[in-house]
Amino acid sequence: MRFNIILLAVFTSPVFLAGCGGGGGTNPYDGTWQAVYPPLSSPSTISDTKIVSCSNPPAPFTITNAKGSVTITATCETYKIDNTVSPPTSTLIGTDTTYANASVSIVPSQVLGDKDILNATVNGVMFTGQCISTIACSAISAAGDSLGLTR
Repeated sequence: MRFNIILLAVFTSPVFLAGCGGGGGTNPYDGTWQAVYPPLSSPSTISDTKIVSCSNPPAPFTITNAKGSVTITATCETYKIDNTVSPPTSTLIGTDTTYANASVSIVPSQVLGDKDILNATVNGVMFTGQCISTIACSAISAAGDSLGLTR
């Protein structure tokens, strides 16, 4: 009888331990990231009659199971300057907003010691690159455009 109890303990312990460890199955890349897509940027300009002020801030998004998607937005506001009054005034005359839809996935490198691989699609264009750590990744398209991820 004692042998049966020991045998039962030996064979049932792995069943109970199977649910242990692994950190809850989370991926080291999971969490909140910032995406930067410089090709959306336009230069700000100033002239005697017009100011064009542009911004392309990082877009926050969440990666879950090493995958995620984000819409990156860049905006340019155009102001008309009226120099006929003192002091000169400016009036917003238009806003131009451009968008880039990106989806990303991070896969482990198949070569021991190599960096993990970032694959992305931005507005239908394929990007590929590497993650230098679990807090920074970048990818480049065949045309040379870049996509950066940081957290």
